[in-house]
Formats: sequence, C-alpha cells, structure tokens
Amino acid sequence: MVLGIGLDLVEIERIESAMRDPRFLERILTPDERRLQLSPIRVAGRWAAKEAIAKAIGLHLTWQKVQVLNDSTGAPSAQVDDRAFDPVKHRLHLSITHEHGHAAAVAVWELVV
Repeated sequence: MVLGIGLDLVEIERIESAMRDPRFLERILTPDERRLQLSPIRVAGRWAAKEAIAKAIGLHLTWQKVQVLNDSTGAPSAQVDDRAFDPVKHRLHLSITHEHGHAAAVAVWELVV
C-alpha cells in the first residue's frame, strides 16, 4: 500500500553555485555520500531525492537523516534514520533524473504487507 509520494526539482546551476562553499556539502551530504563522485549533477540529484523523500514520508527530516547511495545495479537507494520510518515495515522507491540544467527525483513510500 502506498503511504506517500514526493517529487522535487532543482536547478543544477543553483547547486553548483552553493558547492563553492565547502560547508554546503558537509551540511547536506552524509560522510558516505561525500565519498562518491561529487559533480554538481550528482549532488543536485541527491538534493532532489532527499527533498522528495521528506515530502513522501511527510516529516521534516534533516539532511543527515537521509542517505542516498546506489545499489549494486547503480539504481538510487535511500536509508532514512528516523523512528517514524521502520525499514522492516516500510519501503522507499526512488528515481532520480537529470535533464537540461535540472535534476528531479520521485520517492514513493510503501507499507510492506
């Protein structure tokens, strides 16, 4: 059963500009995320994904409470560190895309029955 859907869109140029301040990446990315290739496109995708996840779950999640990595197939995968999100009972489906200066993400929060 679907519990929530979230969508976010961000301009890559806006993220690229913010990345000029090294504190920006420390604020919005977890240590594991910062170990990845950090191009503005990838950072914008993670920004959009984290925003979409927060909207899907309906909680105010801090940047560090959501981690977006890639699974073994390269697909985006998210971990949420919040007591309202039980990884045994809940599943997140996540898609990230980039096109013409924008990054977008869709998150679906599902109750596993």
